[in-house]
Amino acid sequence: MKRIFYSVSIFTVLLTAACSKNDNNSNTEGQAKVQMVLTDAPGLNYEALYLDIKEVSINNSTTDEGWVPYPVGSVFAQPINILDYRNGKTIAVGDPISLPAGKIEQIRLVLGDNNTIVVHGQTEKLTVPSGVVKVNLHQELLPNGVYKIWVDFDAARSVKVHGTGSGKYILRPVIKAFVDQANGQIRGYVKPAASEALVYALNGADTLGSAIPALDGFYQFVGLPAGGYSLSFDASTASGYRDSTINNVNVVYGQVTDVGTLAAPVLLTK
Repeated sequence: MKRIFYSVSIFTVLLTAACSKNDNNSNTEGQAKVQMVLTDAPGLNYEALYLDIKEVSINNSTTDEGWVPYPVGSVFAQPINILDYRNGKTIAVGDPISLPAGKIEQIRLVLGDNNTIVVHGQTEKLTVPSGVVKVNLHQELLPNGVYKIWVDFDAARSVKVHGTGSGKYILRPVIKAFVDQANGQIRGYVKPAASEALVYALNGADTLGSAIPALDGFYQFVGLPAGGYSLSFDASTASGYRDSTINNVNVVYGQVTDVGTLAAPVLLTK
């Protein structure tokens, strides 16, 4: 069973806001501490996707200037291959900062000119028309609150192909944002690797997530709404293994549903 519609994210930005009165490095009353990391669930046809992230800022309605810069770490001096950080792996964008309590309205990333994508072994320029990526998020930060805010790019719909030659790959971001309290997760393993199985999370007839397992078979979905799911394992046609579906997978906000290891011949048989 092979599907035409793929819902896959380019990368996810995770903001972790926290503070404690008893911490020696705690913030003053009415502030939260914010740290950002990147993680990814890759596009199906891309071997690498390098983003040249120059600046990050957060719109906080409490401040007079509106936009608060988030200091980007030295690791981003070079473009980052965000496909290295899939299935729950993360990379810290920078050190934590303090934000006043109040509303977050948007998150903004400014990209440089050195964005590329690797397709079938060929490195191609990835054009970002405005150089700026924005995502709306209307979230209240309460004093001394703890928040995780995820910003999720959909790779399958964000990278467009126009014409031929240099510059034909264009980034037109399709983005969603959600707080950790509304973040359902599923993880597990699928084997054997020879099946080359892609994994899809379906809520009824809707495909709400997809994953490419790591070499050891590990996969993980994030940002799923709470509810009942089925997992569809689509084996490569050339592998000789069959597709399979696992039903009655329950997702609860704030928790990780671990479905364990599904191995041949239980899952995929020749």
